[in-house]
Amino acid sequence: MREVGLLTAAAAGLLSFLSPCILPLIPGYLSFISGYALADIRTGAGRFRILARTLVFVLGFTLVFAVLGIIFSGASIMLGGLSRTITIVAGALIVLLGLNLIFDFIKVLNLEARVHATNAPRGYFGAFGLGVAFAAGWSPCIGPILASILLYAAREGNTARSALLLAAYSAGLALPFLAAGLFFDRMRRLMDWFKRHALGVKIVSGALLIALGAGMALGQLGRVSSLAPQAGLALKEFAIDAPGQARAIGALLWLVLAVLILALPRLRREKILSPPRVVLAAALVVLAAGDATGLWSTMHIVSSWLLFQGV
Repeated sequence: MREVGLLTAAAAGLLSFLSPCILPLIPGYLSFISGYALADIRTGAGRFRILARTLVFVLGFTLVFAVLGIIFSGASIMLGGLSRTITIVAGALIVLLGLNLIFDFIKVLNLEARVHATNAPRGYFGAFGLGVAFAAGWSPCIGPILASILLYAAREGNTARSALLLAAYSAGLALPFLAAGLFFDRMRRLMDWFKRHALGVKIVSGALLIALGAGMALGQLGRVSSLAPQAGLALKEFAIDAPGQARAIGALLWLVLAVLILALPRLRREKILSPPRVVLAAALVVLAAGDATGLWSTMHIVSSWLLFQGV
């Protein structure tokens, strides 16, 4: 499986979570799944129960997405793989879905097909069933993005890789669900920020689909996968040819991160630095010192990781 495909699918799942018609409903979902009042969730009450039922909920929609990936891949295999013409048409369709996410000109895609449960789910089986219903019925929130990933999965022509691709999409959607269930009291500010910037999320989502569709239609997705090893080789050559400059750049990057972490409270007009923030900044300074003195080389580490991704 190409890493770029997995990362793209995971990013698509995250953007599905952040979509303007899902993100505002997360508190209600957590309350519905767990049986706790929203006021209790905000105080951090019942954290383990909320996390456990949220985990079962995401397993429900992950199963549905994986099965859909297998079905689309199986159909592709039965047809002998997607021809070049079908791949171009699928890529063009994904581009169209991306443009519609941004400009909303295909009104029929706005028809809702949600599943609304009237009774709270009972225990873990109820939470799992609600996850299945979420995957099966929520459109257009996840419909255009999910359809694009399914078309991409069909292009793989391999059942295991297609299921893994949809699992990556599910992970991108599931991880923020789990984080919200575990740390809802701390994530409220971040979620509110994304709500205020819903238009930006739509634009980024549309741009991702347009890039994916254009890559499929033009047959350039394979070249994107080769960018990681090319970048890794270039960084490794630079680190070997100019070790002093490579160490200086690495140390500077760690120091900049440390300064940003220490400056962030002032940007938010907070008067007190939290101990974890100070410890993290100190650790970054230690990393910068190690880079500067040659104990390790951040550029070597990054280049080795990029070369590994290209294997």
